[in-house]
Amino acid sequence: MEAEIEFVARALYDSEDDAPAWDREPDIIKDEFRRYARVALELLDEHRKPKTRGAQTCIVSYAA
Repeated sequence: MEAEIEFVARALYDSEDDAPAWDREPDIIKDEFRRYARVALELLDEHRKPKTRGAQTCIVSYAA
């Protein structure tokens, strides 16, 4: 998962128009883009989860 976060962070960073090289940026900037990457990956994961339309939770007591 860490490799995915790093790849997405670099991709987001590289999408900036005037971004210097990733390796030259201080850790505070890299960490900010890593946070963005984590959020993006979490949202993607949430989007990929199967959705059941109209499902309702029903609690049934178990009688033995």
